[in-house]
Parts: sequence; C-alpha cells; structure tokens
Amino acid sequence: MFESKTKENPVLFVTKWNIQSENIVEVMKRFVTSDPSKEFPEGVRLVGRWHNPATTSGVAVIDADSFESAMRWTLKWNDLMDITLEPVIEDEQVGPMAAERLAFLDEN
Repeated sequence: MFESKTKENPVLFVTKWNIQSENIVEVMKRFVTSDPSKEFPEGVRLVGRWHNPATTSGVAVIDADSFESAMRWTLKWNDLMDITLEPVIEDEQVGPMAAERLAFLDEN
C-alpha cells in the first residue's frame, strides 16, 4: 500500500481519459510545456499515470483530500478530452465489506 502525503485517510480515484482527435496537438503542447509541480491542486497527489498514445487515452490514480479537490484537477484538462473520475478502495478496505455482505446473505 502506498503512503499518502495528503492526509490520514485519503480518497483514491481512478481517472480515465480519451483525447478528442481534434485536440491531440493542443493536449501534447499543454502536457510538454506545463510545470509538473503545478499540475495538481493542493490536496491532490499523483499515485501513477499511464498513457496509450495509439488510442489517445490513458489512466491515472490519484489520492485526494476530497472529491472536490480531485475534480479541480480534472477541470485543467476536460476542455480538451473526455475524462472520468471514480472513487475506489483497496483490498484491505473491500475485504471486510465483502465479508459483511456475505454474512448478511447467509442470514437471509
């Protein structure tokens, strides 16, 4: 498990994007000329980011203090691409939830 730098209980998000074909050149320009240290707003940290240049799509995992702070980051890019933002949890969190659900199903 990674160590969060934002707060004790960060919210993890998976974001996926697909660059609109008419915007690919502008996206590349923005990406290569921007300052990476200023990309993410306060309270947001990049866990990892992966690109697929063949399909002009990609995925990133971020942790954030709040949904609002994560959305602030998507606003920096959503004028040029379709982007989604989904909260996710790790195995250690979903295991107890699954056990609780199974116990409920066994009782009913």
